[in-house]
Amino acid sequence: MGNYGRSIRTHGMLGALVALSASCASVPGLAQTVPRPDQRVEASRGVVAAAHPDAARAGLAMLESGGNAIDAAVAAAFAVGVVEPMMSGVGGGGAMTLWLQDRAEAWNVEFYASAGDAPDFSLDSVPASERQEIAEQWVAVPGLVAGLLEAHERYGKLSRAVVLEPAVRLARDGFIVRPLLARVVAEEEDKLHGDASAREVFYPNGNALQSGDRLAQPGLAHTLERIQDDGRDGFYRGPTAEAIVRVLRAGGNPITLDDMMNFTVRWRRPVCTTYRGYTVLAAAPPLSGLQVLQTLELLERRDLESLGHPVTSARALGTLVDAVRVARADRDRWLGDPRDVGVPAMGLVSPSYAATRDALVALSPVPHALEPGDPWNDDPGGPAGRCSEVGAFPSSAFPKPTERPGDAHGRDGADTETTHLSVVDRDGNAVSLTVTIGGYFGYGVYAAGGFFNDAMENFGGPIANRRGPNRTPRSTTAPTIVLEDQRVRLVVGSPGGSRIAPAIVQTIVYALDYGEDLWTALARPRVYPAYDSPAVQLEPGFSGDALAALRERGYELTAGSPMDMYFGGVHAVLVRDDGTLIGAADPRRDGVAVGH
Repeated sequence: MGNYGRSIRTHGMLGALVALSASCASVPGLAQTVPRPDQRVEASRGVVAAAHPDAARAGLAMLESGGNAIDAAVAAAFAVGVVEPMMSGVGGGGAMTLWLQDRAEAWNVEFYASAGDAPDFSLDSVPASERQEIAEQWVAVPGLVAGLLEAHERYGKLSRAVVLEPAVRLARDGFIVRPLLARVVAEEEDKLHGDASAREVFYPNGNALQSGDRLAQPGLAHTLERIQDDGRDGFYRGPTAEAIVRVLRAGGNPITLDDMMNFTVRWRRPVCTTYRGYTVLAAAPPLSGLQVLQTLELLERRDLESLGHPVTSARALGTLVDAVRVARADRDRWLGDPRDVGVPAMGLVSPSYAATRDALVALSPVPHALEPGDPWNDDPGGPAGRCSEVGAFPSSAFPKPTERPGDAHGRDGADTETTHLSVVDRDGNAVSLTVTIGGYFGYGVYAAGGFFNDAMENFGGPIANRRGPNRTPRSTTAPTIVLEDQRVRLVVGSPGGSRIAPAIVQTIVYALDYGEDLWTALARPRVYPAYDSPAVQLEPGFSGDALAALRERGYELTAGSPMDMYFGGVHAVLVRDDGTLIGAADPRRDGVAVGH
């Protein structure tokens, strides 16, 4: 695969920096040409790549203590909810894609915040301009605590007390505020002043926290200690649950204690496809793994290396943009909660459907808007080959959904306000985990020491994403694992709303098709096309010829800032042929990669 073999066998940090510099010199387009020392790591026994140093170190401590990838991911996820409370936490939800090496078994664990038994259907008609006024009503039943604990209970090795301890300590004793948190606290003053307890924590003495300050959160520490002691019951029953429900119901939310107690973690097989000899596993519906896989199916029909590099080649960049656009159109039409509506999962990733949709790749002029296709007739009836061997998500048994008039307008899940972490351990187990509370600090609803999600506003659009009892709204999150010969090759995921799937695809393409160093693949300029207009947003760094060719085909280009958080925050781990683990953190965020 191109220079893959050469690039993945460079040893040592000095050699790695030389290789990176050579790679950056050979292909233009990198705003940052060499990683900070903490943005890239090589290790032999385990790696954690996460959005905050304290969270990454919490995960690494589990690996060093004899824990596995699940222990590390759960510890890091609880910790990142403390140190980046604007992104995630006990009031949120998320999903993880797991690879269990000794079992050769894959799972997608989905614990996204979900509607209660009696959701407020009047929310369908509330305009965006009025949502902040009824903040509590947008909170769905939080799933993060249940999901992390259940995954740990099934597959972790260390005790719950050990795995929760880093988060408890960070909340109780405090941590040093980094620039990103300080900036968001200042920007979101209205949200943080809505609750007296939150205001006291984040605006001590009336002044916003500054970078370098120490932030302790005693209320959150108390909640985490209850979880540490009593597990799920420490959050979904008893005083903590009662405090949460009391705050939400006072704001008009119909949530009940039964809704909290009855939250169910969804264990599904991941969606799966093969790509140039690899097996790609991604988050099942209602999350957006299918969008990642369908994009790869379309790209596999072309020899990307022969087209040149997307940063410099008009043909390669055009192919990438077109494929992303087609998959997004289909995702927006068909993705929904598979417990309630038919999702043509196998059809969307089938070669026969890719052949049909391939006609939309390289069209000139480009259509103003792309219409979704109909993959139902391309459903092969079940996973085959390597996807069948590891277990893969089938198409839903529910009937094909139909459109309905007067659809509500929902938001498309997590935006920049989300976090992702990736872990691989010494035994080859892997976790790709994305967690979120929605917007920064949600809508500012604060209870039990933490902020709560705004997931109820993610319902809307096609009937596949309709509001309903106990339904989960669709999300753009797509934690992904790539296997080669039933061993982990790449673990990848990102925040970034509708830019998540394109960011993951571009990382896979640059790292595996073009054989680039993993950090270089993350630092490449990214592109994000719309499907319902010819608009394309991109970071600086693409060649003038490649951009001119897009314009000639009718695309309307808008340049973003270099290394902009808008385009994602990928944290990834790659496994070389010799078993060396390479961890990399996206230079667009504050993340780090650590290993041992």
